[in-house]
Amino acid sequence: MVHASQTKAKLADSLKDLMKKTPFRKITIQNVTDHCGLNRQTFYYHFKDMYDLLRWIYQNEIFRDFGLDRNWKNTLLTTLKYAKKNKVFLRNTVRSLRKESIERFLYPFVFKWASRVFDEACSGLFIRQEDRNFLVKFFSHAFLDAILIWVGNGMPESESHLLQRVTMIRDMVRLYEQSQSVPDAAAVFPLMQKLRSEQNYL
Repeated sequence: MVHASQTKAKLADSLKDLMKKTPFRKITIQNVTDHCGLNRQTFYYHFKDMYDLLRWIYQNEIFRDFGLDRNWKNTLLTTLKYAKKNKVFLRNTVRSLRKESIERFLYPFVFKWASRVFDEACSGLFIRQEDRNFLVKFFSHAFLDAILIWVGNGMPESESHLLQRVTMIRDMVRLYEQSQSVPDAAAVFPLMQKLRSEQNYL
């Protein structure tokens, strides 16, 4: 007996395979089911439309680890390595959907991960909940925008390069919270100088 998860995975693989050559917006449910030998009724049993299938792929493959209680660095590296292996599929998604739709779709995953980055940076420090929420939301939107640009440009930077950029931002947040005021220029300047020396950075 075929389990529901296996059927979903089969439909997901079919869509990813089709997206190697065809834009997402031009692929129909019939195309997906024909390609993997299933029928439309089976598709609708598991997904309500093509966007629901795409959402399942992102949630169960790409951002599978973003909501788990794991080291945020490992989570980021694992996700970026998946992105590199599935470059064509991800670029197809970015090019086929409106930017606003993609951001609304991906933001919940990124927010969960960004919260872990922030909580590590400010561990043991006092910070108002209002300030925390603002910084996490700001970082989430900024990181998501940077990732979409990275994908759209063909993912030129390595996973370690992006990890380094995120680590530098985390360290700057910690410097700010330690001072509970505008950070000392002598402490922040080296980090800012290093960021500016890079042509491509988050």
